[in-house]
Amino acid sequence: MLNILCRPVGPLWTNCYIAWDTDSREGILIDPGDEGERLVDEVKKNGIRVRQIVLTHGHFDHIKEAARVSSELNAPVCAGKEDMPLIQHASEQAVFFGFRPITPPHVQSFLEHGSSLSVGSSVFRVISTPGHSPGSITLYSSSEGVAMVGDLIFFESVGRTDIAGGDYGTLLRSIQEHVLSMPDETRLLSGHGEETTVGHERLYNPFLTGVYRNEA
Repeated sequence: MLNILCRPVGPLWTNCYIAWDTDSREGILIDPGDEGERLVDEVKKNGIRVRQIVLTHGHFDHIKEAARVSSELNAPVCAGKEDMPLIQHASEQAVFFGFRPITPPHVQSFLEHGSSLSVGSSVFRVISTPGHSPGSITLYSSSEGVAMVGDLIFFESVGRTDIAGGDYGTLLRSIQEHVLSMPDETRLLSGHGEETTVGHERLYNPFLTGVYRNEA
């Protein structure tokens, strides 16, 4: 059985997710954007063996504590290759937005479109979903009915594209091809804010109604 905890962290309330198999206790930690000590304590309290630190994209508010958490949990960091320039310059990003410099993590492996991550008996498919950033990825488990979408799409909104590497048309195509094609009941776990579903966003997301109608 898969269990998923959401822990909003830091001043931007970035959603960090801890997903693990309740039988094997194997898990992954997604987007440790802040409060690393709290996240490590949560992992240890639940007896989780974190196999990988997954970055949905390379913006500073999603990766700030990745280096620390990776070291303390002895777990490798993985991300989309196209976001490596963002990750390498994450400290400059933080300063630009008025925050303190950060230490970028060492990315040890890349998440390629079509590859998979196993969490006990559950399998997540890696989907390349650029637009918010060039290397943004989504983790989708059809058997669990859940997709971890980073900052691609939010409850009745979409990710911003007015920062380095963003492209609005690309973002809408990613959503149309890879999110709206999922079953309506699929849970969408976003990088900020409350969770939603594909069906809800198909009907009520003001950024997507035109996309859906054009598709029809």
